Amino acid sequence: MEVSTREGEIRARLVDIGGDEPGPAERALLARLIRSFAGKVPGKVDRLAELLRGGDPEAVRDHAHGLKGSAANIGADTLSGIFAEVEQSARDGVIPDADMTLGRICAEQALVLGLLDELAREMESSP
Repeated sequence: MEVSTREGEIRARLVDIGGDEPGPAERALLARLIRSFAGKVPGKVDRLAELLRGGDPEAVRDHAHGLKGSAANIGADTLSGIFAEVEQSARDGVIPDADMTLGRICAEQALVLGLLDELAREMESSP
C-alpha cells in the first residue's frame, strides 16, 4: 500500500474525530491524540516483541488486541491489520515468527509515525 493511501486513511479518521474544518481547539486535540499515539506505540511494540519471544499466546493475543485498537483509532489501518493478524494467530494458539512479524510491524510503524509527525505539525501550525 502506498504512503498516500495510508495518509488518506489517517486523514479520513482525523476528519471523523475533528470534523471537516476543525477549529483551533479541535486541531489541538488532534495534535495531542497523534502525539500520544506516536509516543506510546513504540514502547508497546517493544513489549509485544518480548511477548512474541516469550511464548504465551494469551498475552500476545491481549497485547496485540490493544495495539490493533489503538492503531485503528488513529486511522492506521494497515498497522492495525498487522496487529489483527498477530491477535488471530495467538487466538488460534500459534505465536507468529517474532523476527518476521516484528520486521513487518517496525516497517509499517516507521512509515505511520513519519506521517503522524507531519500531520501533528500541520495541526499545530494551522491558524
